[in-house]
Amino acid sequence: MASIRKRGDTFTITAYMGYDEQGKQRKKTTTYRPPDGVTAGKAEKLAKQYAAVWEEKIRGYVALDENRTFAELEKWYYETVAPSVLKPQTLKNYRGEIERHIMPVLGREKLKNITPPMLDSLFAELQKSGNVETHYRLKDKALLDGYKRQELADKAGIEKSTLYNVMRGTTSRKTAEKIAAAIGMPLDKAFDNVGSPALTGASVNKIKLNLSAIFTAAVKKEIMRRNPCKLATPPKVDTPPAAFFDEEQSRRLLDTLHEQPDFQFEVIGNLFLATGIRSGELCALHWDDIDFQTGVLYISHTMVRLDGKFVRDTPKTDESERRIVLPEYVLDLLKEHKHKQALERFKKADIWKVPEAVFTNLVGNYLIGSNLNVKLKKVCRQAGLPELHLHSLRHTHASLLINGDVAARVIADRLGHSTTKTTLDTYSHVFAASEARAMKAIDMALFRKAE
Repeated sequence: MASIRKRGDTFTITAYMGYDEQGKQRKKTTTYRPPDGVTAGKAEKLAKQYAAVWEEKIRGYVALDENRTFAELEKWYYETVAPSVLKPQTLKNYRGEIERHIMPVLGREKLKNITPPMLDSLFAELQKSGNVETHYRLKDKALLDGYKRQELADKAGIEKSTLYNVMRGTTSRKTAEKIAAAIGMPLDKAFDNVGSPALTGASVNKIKLNLSAIFTAAVKKEIMRRNPCKLATPPKVDTPPAAFFDEEQSRRLLDTLHEQPDFQFEVIGNLFLATGIRSGELCALHWDDIDFQTGVLYISHTMVRLDGKFVRDTPKTDESERRIVLPEYVLDLLKEHKHKQALERFKKADIWKVPEAVFTNLVGNYLIGSNLNVKLKKVCRQAGLPELHLHSLRHTHASLLINGDVAARVIADRLGHSTTKTTLDTYSHVFAASEARAMKAIDMALFRKAE
């Protein structure tokens, strides 16, 4: 039973909750203030009633520690819980999102003070202004003239791909400072401060899910009483429908791929359209992932960036591991590519990096998806097509299957989606168009009278 002690006009109520692992007694304390004007006896009676209700309410929350800050909880989650449930690169990405977007606002807040309305305001602000560190844009690409890209990247202590990304868009202050120092210029002379970009609804929703996972773990471990994310308003997802090529555009793309001189890229384009493979999965393919006897492609790895380096790793989910039967034409392309690669590897035996890799750069190392995107956009321009992203070829594959009346479950399995809901949500606009055509076909066949 809780102890009650009168302190002036209030009562201090203490509930004893047993002992912890070190033998220290656990206790919870609260304060009750009776209504004005009641007698001393009535006030004491109300305090006892309040204590009984309060003690019953906290029963089962022995380890509650809602006075710790969110920063302390985040550190506990990512160092104690997350390593056993997330892959290293996924953990790094998720934690980076939380530290960039959530920590500046909630880091010093006590857990008991974090409420759903507070999160609503935070998510709205993220969609409005990004609430992240400011971004910087290179004033003039000519500032890098005279520097070999790899040498400059090494001098700045960044990846070569990061340097190319900076030349195409914006970057963080930290990266901008490294590049400015490498070329011997002050930051404000080399880069423009372009402010904080707003986040899309999809990006904010992803952050909300990551934040909710932290709070859910805290509730399970009885650190918090409830997860405030569960009552927060979901961010409005304003992601445009997935872009893709139609059947005629796909044929035009394949024709242009055949005409351009890079045979390996022709094989890559055909494989994307034939399988819906992800960019990271394609870059991680080894020759033993392809069974030329049965015509089956086994997808069991993906390329991820870990500590600044690209490494071959297993996928995030079990559903991403799958087998896909390849068309005969694509198998023939792969056989020819394997033969040509073997000849090239023989010429460059002393520098060839990864002989097992299906697709490689000029020194036999793994390809990087961002470089493939540059090539695809060039081919699209040559074909007079919209300059879509490499991932759009995956969407094109899905749309061709949908328009071919392939079942959603089969499409989900082929794409490596965990549920058909993901497939239906991602391609809802394609399914809607397909259903409309199906309805029109039935209408014409059965319900339109011959004129």
